[in-house]
Amino acid sequence: MKEIKEIIDMGRRLDELSYETYSLFSKREDFDRVLVFFWSDMAEWKKNHLKHWKKITKSFVYRNLFNRKPDDLKVIIKQLKNIQAEQVEFMRRLRKKRISQDEAISQTVLNEFCLVTDIFLEIFYTYDEIVQDRASSCVEECESHLVKMANTLKPYLRLNPLYAVLLRSIVDLKHKYDFLLSTFRKMKKAAV
Repeated sequence: MKEIKEIIDMGRRLDELSYETYSLFSKREDFDRVLVFFWSDMAEWKKNHLKHWKKITKSFVYRNLFNRKPDDLKVIIKQLKNIQAEQVEFMRRLRKKRISQDEAISQTVLNEFCLVTDIFLEIFYTYDEIVQDRASSCVEECESHLVKMANTLKPYLRLNPLYAVLLRSIVDLKHKYDFLLSTFRKMKKAAV
């Protein structure tokens, strides 16, 4: 299915942009040291996450766990293209150092929010099932980084509505992941 290949390519590209963004944030001397360290850690995580995308590109088989129609995938592609265009524009401004620490914090939430969408959760879950390494789950790794991000950014996002969006995305991710585990693991075990 060509739409899934395009979505995977876009997910990889969004993570590449996030990696570059966090790498640049981590070099800013005018940002709080706590945040600089946090962004350095996020950049390292994204760098490692890109290795997952490379493996996903080679081995992924779409199982359509959420019963999407081809038109649904086309809508997702349009949304991802818009997100990518916004990230590219942000990177242009960042390279010129025309962003504030508050903008950097908001962009971090937006970068990660887009990767918590159902389609990426489905891809990561299926990838985890293919890899079958219970010591390391791509979905659980994403969830733990989102929680760490929420904890680190909380003092900086006191009145920012993006904080509520971040917390909600963590809850949604956990709920949907639990649904996938309870629904599809049972089916897999029953088939054995």
